[in-house]
Amino acid sequence: MSKLIIRKSNTLILCILFSFIPNCASQNNLKESHADPSSVISSLEKINIGGTDQWILSRGNDIKKPVLLIVHGGPGAASIGFARYFYNELEKHFIVVNWDQRGSGKSFSFFMPEVTPETYVSDTVEVILFLKKKFNTKKVFLMGHSWGGYIGAIVAHRHPEHLLAYIGIGAVVHGEQSARISYEFILNQARKDPALASQANDLTLTSYLENRRKWLNKFGVGMFHGNHRNDEDEFLRGVMFDSPDYSLMNMVTYLPGIWKTSSRIRPFFFKMDLFKEAPEIKVPVYFFSGRFDYYNPGEILEQYVSVLKSPKKSIHWFECCAHAPHFETPDDFAAKLISAIDSK
Repeated sequence: MSKLIIRKSNTLILCILFSFIPNCASQNNLKESHADPSSVISSLEKINIGGTDQWILSRGNDIKKPVLLIVHGGPGAASIGFARYFYNELEKHFIVVNWDQRGSGKSFSFFMPEVTPETYVSDTVEVILFLKKKFNTKKVFLMGHSWGGYIGAIVAHRHPEHLLAYIGIGAVVHGEQSARISYEFILNQARKDPALASQANDLTLTSYLENRRKWLNKFGVGMFHGNHRNDEDEFLRGVMFDSPDYSLMNMVTYLPGIWKTSSRIRPFFFKMDLFKEAPEIKVPVYFFSGRFDYYNPGEILEQYVSVLKSPKKSIHWFECCAHAPHFETPDDFAAKLISAIDSK
Protein backbone atom coordinates (compact mmCIF):
# COMPACT_ATOMS: atom_id res chain seq x y z
CA MET A 1 0.00 0.00 0.00
CA SER A 2 2.89 2.40 0.84
CA LYS A 3 4.35 1.92 -2.65
CA LEU A 4 0.96 2.82 -4.12
CA ILE A 5 0.81 5.99 -2.02
CA ILE A 6 4.29 6.97 -3.22
CA ARG A 7 3.34 6.30 -6.85
CA LYS A 8 0.14 8.31 -6.60
CA SER A 9 1.89 11.12 -4.72
CA ASN A 10 4.50 11.35 -7.48
CA THR A 11 1.70 11.52 -10.03
CA LEU A 12 0.11 14.37 -8.08
CA ILE A 13 3.39 16.31 -8.05
CA LEU A 14 3.66 15.93 -11.82
CA CYS A 15 0.05 17.08 -12.19
CA ILE A 16 0.72 20.19 -10.09
CA LEU A 17 3.93 21.06 -11.93
CA PHE A 18 2.51 21.23 -14.94
CA SER A 19 -1.38 5.21 -25.65
CA PHE A 20 -3.21 5.14 -27.72
CA ILE A 21 -2.87 1.52 -29.16
CA PRO A 22 -4.45 1.37 -32.63
CA ASN A 23 -6.56 -1.75 -32.97
CA CYS A 24 -9.42 -3.07 -35.04
CA ALA A 25 -12.62 -4.76 -33.86
CA SER A 26 -15.29 -6.68 -35.66
CA GLN A 27 -18.87 -7.00 -34.54
CA ASN A 28 -20.82 -9.86 -33.02
CA ASN A 29 -19.15 -12.77 -31.31
CA LEU A 30 -20.17 -13.00 -27.68
CA LYS A 31 -18.94 -16.55 -27.03
CA GLU A 32 -16.22 -16.54 -24.37
CA SER A 33 -12.67 -17.52 -25.36
CA HIS A 34 -9.35 -17.67 -23.55
CA ALA A 35 -7.37 -14.46 -23.81
CA ASP A 36 -4.63 -14.35 -26.43
CA PRO A 37 -1.95 -11.88 -25.24
CA SER A 38 -1.59 -10.56 -28.77
CA SER A 39 -5.32 -9.72 -28.86
CA VAL A 40 -5.65 -8.07 -25.45
CA ILE A 41 -6.29 -4.33 -25.37
CA SER A 42 -5.82 -1.92 -22.48
CA SER A 43 -5.77 1.66 -23.67
CA LEU A 44 -6.14 4.80 -21.54
CA GLU A 45 -6.35 7.98 -23.60
CA LYS A 46 -7.38 11.61 -23.56
CA ILE A 47 -9.57 12.73 -26.45
CA ASN A 48 -11.29 15.97 -27.38
CA ILE A 49 -15.06 15.68 -27.15
CA GLY A 50 -17.35 18.67 -27.55
CA GLY A 51 -14.38 21.03 -27.35
CA THR A 52 -13.11 19.64 -24.01
CA ASP A 53 -10.50 17.06 -23.05
CA GLN A 54 -12.10 13.86 -21.78
CA TRP A 55 -10.69 10.43 -20.90
CA ILE A 56 -11.64 6.92 -21.98
CA LEU A 57 -10.32 3.52 -20.92
CA SER A 58 -10.72 0.64 -23.40
CA ARG A 59 -10.11 -2.87 -22.09
CA GLY A 60 -10.81 -6.33 -23.44
CA ASN A 61 -9.35 -9.82 -23.86
CA ASP A 62 -9.94 -9.89 -27.61
CA ILE A 63 -9.93 -6.97 -30.04
CA LYS A 64 -12.30 -8.95 -32.27
CA LYS A 65 -15.09 -8.61 -29.72
CA PRO A 66 -17.81 -5.94 -30.04
CA VAL A 67 -17.44 -2.57 -28.34
CA LEU A 68 -19.45 -1.81 -25.20
CA LEU A 69 -19.53 1.88 -24.20
CA ILE A 70 -20.52 2.56 -20.58
CA VAL A 71 -22.19 5.88 -19.77
CA HIS A 72 -21.77 6.30 -16.02
CA GLY A 73 -24.25 7.71 -13.55
CA GLY A 74 -24.18 10.59 -11.15
CA PRO A 75 -24.18 13.02 -12.81
CA GLY A 76 -20.44 13.11 -12.28
CA ALA A 77 -19.91 9.62 -10.78
CA ALA A 78 -17.05 8.77 -13.14
CA SER A 79 -16.24 5.12 -13.80
CA ILE A 80 -12.65 4.69 -15.02
CA GLY A 81 -11.43 4.24 -11.43
CA PHE A 82 -13.83 1.29 -10.98
CA ALA A 83 -13.35 -0.37 -14.38
CA ARG A 84 -10.72 -2.99 -13.53
CA TYR A 85 -12.63 -4.11 -10.42
CA PHE A 86 -16.18 -4.48 -11.74
CA TYR A 87 -15.86 -5.31 -15.43
CA ASN A 88 -13.37 -8.18 -15.62
CA GLU A 89 -16.03 -10.68 -16.69
CA LEU A 90 -17.47 -8.34 -19.31
CA GLU A 91 -13.98 -7.86 -20.75
CA LYS A 92 -14.08 -11.51 -21.85
CA HIS A 93 -17.00 -10.73 -24.15
CA PHE A 94 -16.53 -7.09 -25.15
CA ILE A 95 -14.07 -4.31 -25.58
CA VAL A 96 -15.36 -2.46 -22.51
CA VAL A 97 -15.01 1.31 -22.78
CA ASN A 98 -15.33 3.38 -19.62
CA TRP A 99 -15.63 7.11 -20.24
CA ASP A 100 -15.27 9.79 -17.58
CA GLN A 101 -17.79 12.39 -18.74
CA ARG A 102 -16.89 16.06 -18.91
CA GLY A 103 -16.29 17.56 -15.50
CA SER A 104 -15.89 14.22 -13.70
CA GLY A 105 -13.12 11.81 -12.71
CA LYS A 106 -10.08 12.12 -14.96
CA SER A 107 -12.07 14.60 -17.07
CA PHE A 108 -12.48 17.00 -14.14
CA SER A 109 -11.94 20.69 -14.85
CA PHE A 110 -11.96 23.70 -12.54
CA PHE A 111 -13.28 25.75 -15.48
CA MET A 112 -16.28 23.68 -16.51
CA PRO A 113 -18.68 25.68 -18.73
CA GLU A 114 -22.46 25.60 -18.34
CA VAL A 115 -23.98 22.26 -19.33
CA THR A 116 -27.42 20.75 -19.89
CA PRO A 117 -28.50 17.14 -20.51
CA GLU A 118 -28.25 17.93 -24.23
CA THR A 119 -24.52 18.58 -23.74
CA TYR A 120 -24.06 15.01 -22.56
CA VAL A 121 -26.26 13.57 -25.31
CA SER A 122 -24.05 15.32 -27.86
CA ASP A 123 -20.87 14.17 -26.09
CA THR A 124 -22.10 10.57 -26.05
CA VAL A 125 -22.73 10.60 -29.80
CA GLU A 126 -19.23 12.01 -30.38
CA VAL A 127 -17.66 9.28 -28.24
CA ILE A 128 -19.58 6.62 -30.17
CA LEU A 129 -18.37 8.03 -33.49
CA PHE A 130 -14.81 8.11 -32.15
CA LEU A 131 -15.02 4.46 -31.07
CA LYS A 132 -16.50 3.34 -34.38
CA LYS A 133 -13.51 4.85 -36.15
CA LYS A 134 -10.94 3.70 -33.59
CA PHE A 135 -12.08 0.08 -33.66
CA ASN A 136 -13.20 0.00 -37.29
CA THR A 137 -16.70 -1.15 -36.38
CA LYS A 138 -20.09 -0.16 -37.75
CA LYS A 139 -22.01 -0.27 -34.48
CA VAL A 140 -21.48 -0.51 -30.71
CA PHE A 141 -23.39 -1.61 -27.62
CA LEU A 142 -24.42 1.34 -25.43
CA MET A 143 -24.88 0.75 -21.69
CA GLY A 144 -25.96 3.48 -19.28
CA HIS A 145 -26.33 3.45 -15.50
CA SER A 146 -28.81 5.71 -13.68
CA TRP A 147 -28.29 9.22 -15.11
CA GLY A 148 -26.25 7.56 -17.85
CA GLY A 149 -29.22 5.30 -18.57
CA TYR A 150 -31.35 8.36 -19.20
CA ILE A 151 -28.77 9.88 -21.56
CA GLY A 152 -28.21 6.52 -23.26
CA ALA A 153 -31.91 6.00 -23.96
CA ILE A 154 -32.18 9.40 -25.64
CA VAL A 155 -29.13 8.64 -27.79
CA ALA A 156 -30.59 5.24 -28.69
CA HIS A 157 -33.89 6.89 -29.63
CA ARG A 158 -32.25 9.49 -31.86
CA HIS A 159 -29.34 7.50 -33.31
CA PRO A 160 -30.15 3.78 -33.50
CA GLU A 161 -28.03 3.58 -36.66
CA HIS A 162 -24.89 3.60 -34.48
CA LEU A 163 -25.99 0.89 -32.06
CA LEU A 164 -26.27 -2.87 -31.77
CA ALA A 165 -28.43 -2.50 -28.65
CA TYR A 166 -29.18 -0.22 -25.72
CA ILE A 167 -28.67 -1.49 -22.15
CA GLY A 168 -30.07 0.40 -19.16
CA ILE A 169 -29.13 -0.24 -15.51
CA GLY A 170 -31.27 1.50 -12.89
CA ALA A 171 -32.03 4.11 -15.53
CA VAL A 172 -33.72 7.42 -14.73
CA VAL A 173 -37.05 7.04 -16.54
CA HIS A 174 -39.03 9.86 -14.97
CA GLY A 175 -37.25 12.17 -12.54
CA GLU A 176 -40.26 13.59 -10.73
CA GLN A 177 -42.04 10.24 -10.28
CA SER A 178 -38.82 8.62 -9.04
CA ALA A 179 -38.37 11.31 -6.40
CA ARG A 180 -41.96 11.20 -5.18
CA ILE A 181 -42.27 7.39 -5.04
CA SER A 182 -38.96 7.00 -3.22
CA TYR A 183 -39.91 9.82 -0.82
CA GLU A 184 -43.19 8.10 0.08
CA PHE A 185 -41.38 4.80 0.57
CA ILE A 186 -38.78 6.33 2.90
CA LEU A 187 -41.45 8.25 4.81
CA ASN A 188 -43.43 5.05 5.43
CA GLN A 189 -40.35 3.09 6.47
CA ALA A 190 -39.10 5.84 8.79
CA ARG A 191 -42.48 6.11 10.53
CA LYS A 192 -42.26 2.40 11.43
CA ASP A 193 -38.88 2.90 13.13
CA PRO A 194 -39.14 4.39 16.64
CA ALA A 195 -35.67 5.89 16.32
CA LEU A 196 -36.63 7.70 13.10
CA ALA A 197 -40.32 8.45 13.61
CA SER A 198 -39.74 11.99 14.91
CA GLN A 199 -37.47 12.78 11.95
CA ALA A 200 -40.11 11.47 9.56
CA ASN A 201 -42.60 14.02 10.89
CA ASP A 202 -40.34 16.82 9.68
CA LEU A 203 -39.20 15.16 6.45
CA THR A 204 -40.45 17.16 3.48
CA LEU A 205 -39.80 16.20 -0.13
CA THR A 206 -37.25 19.01 -0.37
CA SER A 207 -35.36 17.98 2.77
CA TYR A 208 -35.48 14.34 1.65
CA LEU A 209 -33.95 15.18 -1.73
CA GLU A 210 -31.19 17.18 -0.03
CA ASN A 211 -30.17 14.00 1.84
CA ARG A 212 -31.59 11.38 -0.50
CA ARG A 213 -28.52 9.17 -0.53
CA LYS A 214 -28.36 9.04 3.28
CA TRP A 215 -32.02 8.08 3.61
CA LEU A 216 -31.93 5.43 0.88
CA ASN A 217 -28.81 3.82 2.34
CA LYS A 218 -30.47 3.60 5.78
CA PHE A 219 -32.94 1.10 4.36
CA GLY A 220 -30.68 -0.66 1.85
CA VAL A 221 -32.47 0.78 -1.17
CA GLY A 222 -29.71 3.09 -2.40
CA MET A 223 -26.63 2.07 -4.35
CA PHE A 224 -26.22 -1.26 -2.53
CA HIS A 225 -28.70 -3.52 -0.75
CA GLY A 226 -26.28 -6.11 0.62
CA ASN A 227 -22.68 -6.05 1.80
CA HIS A 228 -21.81 -2.40 1.18
CA ARG A 229 -25.02 -0.58 2.08
CA ASN A 230 -23.34 0.78 5.23
CA ASP A 231 -19.82 1.36 3.91
CA GLU A 232 -20.47 2.50 0.34
CA ASP A 233 -18.02 5.42 0.45
CA GLU A 234 -15.19 3.46 2.05
CA PHE A 235 -15.63 0.54 -0.33
CA LEU A 236 -15.69 2.64 -3.50
CA ARG A 237 -12.78 4.80 -2.32
CA GLY A 238 -10.76 1.63 -1.81
CA VAL A 239 -11.56 0.44 -5.32
CA MET A 240 -10.47 3.79 -6.79
CA PHE A 241 -7.35 3.91 -4.62
CA ASP A 242 -6.22 0.55 -5.99
CA SER A 243 -6.78 1.60 -9.59
CA PRO A 244 -3.61 2.29 -11.59
CA ASP A 245 -5.71 4.52 -13.85
CA TYR A 246 -6.44 7.17 -11.19
CA SER A 247 -3.81 9.48 -9.73
CA LEU A 248 -4.09 11.00 -6.27
CA MET A 249 -5.19 14.22 -7.98
CA ASN A 250 -8.06 12.33 -9.66
CA MET A 251 -9.15 11.06 -6.25
CA VAL A 252 -8.92 14.51 -4.66
CA THR A 253 -11.11 16.04 -7.38
CA TYR A 254 -13.54 13.11 -7.65
CA LEU A 255 -16.16 14.41 -5.23
CA PRO A 256 -15.89 18.03 -6.42
CA GLY A 257 -16.56 16.66 -9.90
CA ILE A 258 -19.79 15.07 -8.68
CA TRP A 259 -20.85 18.19 -6.75
CA LYS A 260 -20.16 20.58 -9.60
CA THR A 261 -21.74 18.41 -12.31
CA SER A 262 -24.79 17.49 -10.25
CA SER A 263 -25.45 21.10 -9.29
CA ARG A 264 -25.52 22.03 -13.01
CA ILE A 265 -27.92 19.19 -13.88
CA ARG A 266 -30.17 19.33 -10.78
CA PRO A 267 -32.53 21.97 -12.26
CA PHE A 268 -33.32 19.55 -15.09
CA PHE A 269 -34.01 16.49 -12.90
CA PHE A 270 -37.79 16.85 -12.59
CA LYS A 271 -38.01 17.39 -16.36
CA MET A 272 -36.37 14.07 -17.24
CA ASP A 273 -39.04 11.94 -18.91
CA LEU A 274 -38.23 9.02 -21.21
CA PHE A 275 -41.94 8.49 -21.88
CA LYS A 276 -41.76 11.71 -23.92
CA GLU A 277 -38.06 11.87 -24.83
CA ALA A 278 -37.51 8.27 -25.95
CA PRO A 279 -40.90 6.70 -26.79
CA GLU A 280 -39.29 4.47 -29.42
CA ILE A 281 -35.89 2.78 -29.68
CA LYS A 282 -35.30 0.94 -32.95
CA VAL A 283 -32.70 -1.48 -31.60
CA PRO A 284 -33.01 -4.22 -28.95
CA VAL A 285 -33.40 -2.82 -25.43
CA TYR A 286 -32.33 -4.62 -22.25
CA PHE A 287 -33.05 -3.17 -18.81
CA PHE A 288 -31.44 -4.44 -15.62
CA SER A 289 -32.83 -3.43 -12.26
CA GLY A 290 -32.47 -4.34 -8.60
CA ARG A 291 -35.69 -5.12 -6.76
CA PHE A 292 -34.58 -2.80 -3.95
CA ASP A 293 -33.74 0.18 -6.16
CA TYR A 294 -35.51 3.28 -4.90
CA TYR A 295 -33.32 5.76 -6.71
CA ASN A 296 -35.34 4.73 -9.75
CA PRO A 297 -38.18 2.45 -8.63
CA GLY A 298 -38.92 -0.58 -10.79
CA GLU A 299 -42.63 0.22 -11.09
CA ILE A 300 -41.82 3.24 -13.24
CA LEU A 301 -39.50 1.16 -15.41
CA GLU A 302 -42.22 -1.44 -15.93
CA GLN A 303 -44.67 1.26 -17.03
CA TYR A 304 -42.12 2.65 -19.50
CA VAL A 305 -41.20 -0.71 -21.02
CA SER A 306 -44.89 -1.56 -21.47
CA VAL A 307 -45.37 1.41 -23.81
CA LEU A 308 -41.88 1.57 -25.35
CA LYS A 309 -41.78 0.77 -29.05
CA SER A 310 -38.81 -1.47 -29.81
CA PRO A 311 -38.10 -4.59 -31.90
CA LYS A 312 -37.04 -6.35 -28.70
CA LYS A 313 -37.34 -5.24 -25.09
CA SER A 314 -36.94 -6.93 -21.72
CA ILE A 315 -36.38 -6.29 -18.02
CA HIS A 316 -34.01 -8.48 -16.01
CA TRP A 317 -34.39 -8.36 -12.24
CA PHE A 318 -31.82 -8.83 -9.49
CA GLU A 319 -33.68 -9.99 -6.40
CA CYS A 320 -30.92 -9.13 -3.89
CA CYS A 321 -29.69 -5.84 -5.34
CA ALA A 322 -30.56 -2.16 -5.27
CA HIS A 323 -29.45 0.58 -7.68
CA ALA A 324 -26.21 -0.95 -8.98
CA PRO A 325 -26.47 -4.70 -9.70
CA HIS A 326 -23.41 -4.45 -11.99
CA PHE A 327 -21.42 -3.35 -8.91
CA GLU A 328 -23.14 -5.55 -6.32
CA THR A 329 -23.01 -8.82 -8.29
CA PRO A 330 -20.73 -8.13 -11.29
CA ASP A 331 -20.32 -11.75 -12.43
CA ASP A 332 -24.04 -12.46 -12.21
CA PHE A 333 -24.74 -9.23 -14.05
CA ALA A 334 -22.32 -10.16 -16.85
CA ALA A 335 -23.89 -13.62 -17.18
CA LYS A 336 -27.41 -12.20 -17.41
CA LEU A 337 -26.35 -9.57 -19.93
CA ILE A 338 -24.67 -12.10 -22.21
CA SER A 339 -27.63 -14.46 -21.92
CA ALA A 340 -30.07 -11.66 -22.80
CA ILE A 341 -28.08 -10.56 -25.84
CA ASP A 342 -27.58 -14.10 -27.09
CA SER A 343 -31.24 -15.07 -26.66
CA LYS A 344 -33.36 -15.22 -29.79
